[in-house]
Amino acid sequence: MTEPKPVLDYLIRPANTQNTKAPALILLHGYGSNKEDLFSFQAYLPQDHTVIALEAPLTLMPGGYAWYELHFTATPEKWTDVVQAQKSLQLIRKQLHYLIPTYNLDAADISLIGFSQGAILSWSLGLDYPKEFRRILALSGYIHTDLIKQPLEHYTHILAFASHGTEDPVLPLSLPQATIPLVQARNPEIVFKTYPAPHTINQANFEDLLHWLNQTRQKPDRASDQSG
Repeated sequence: MTEPKPVLDYLIRPANTQNTKAPALILLHGYGSNKEDLFSFQAYLPQDHTVIALEAPLTLMPGGYAWYELHFTATPEKWTDVVQAQKSLQLIRKQLHYLIPTYNLDAADISLIGFSQGAILSWSLGLDYPKEFRRILALSGYIHTDLIKQPLEHYTHILAFASHGTEDPVLPLSLPQATIPLVQARNPEIVFKTYPAPHTINQANFEDLLHWLNQTRQKPDRASDQSG
């Protein structure tokens, strides 16, 4: 059987394990960035995980890409192109159908790490497809209710780490505060932390992220339980 070809550009750092299926961290960059951005952290991420940074499909400028366009109004408000965002969500899932067999990934242990726009998509994928994405790491983003299939209070069994800067001028802290606690109330394994930072990942945030990744490693005897 011929495997589907990749639909998005990507960078990859293979796991240091051999002859076994590797867990994977899928990195989704923010608006106007590219696959090199979050991939710059790959040396610090768990070496027994394959790390794959995907690049968004929409070109904004040379070296700058987006998962969906943002349309600005006459006021400081902006709105999401929901149709484009939904297409990107499906492109990411389609990409996984190629990456898992191609790089011998553990389909039961795929995690998403997204920043900003990438964090918004990570929430959408992790909430609606929990059998495909075991963990969500959403940095400087929020749950966009137009991009999920159910009301927030219906989601359960979600494992996630979310973080946000208290001084974020791009996506104000009020956005995640309005959505994440509603899911967190039914999911004790969701961690939501804030840091005195703008729209970025500061050192304390990154250290907490790495600690959480280590704490939530898949136990070998649970692998078959997660395959769905």
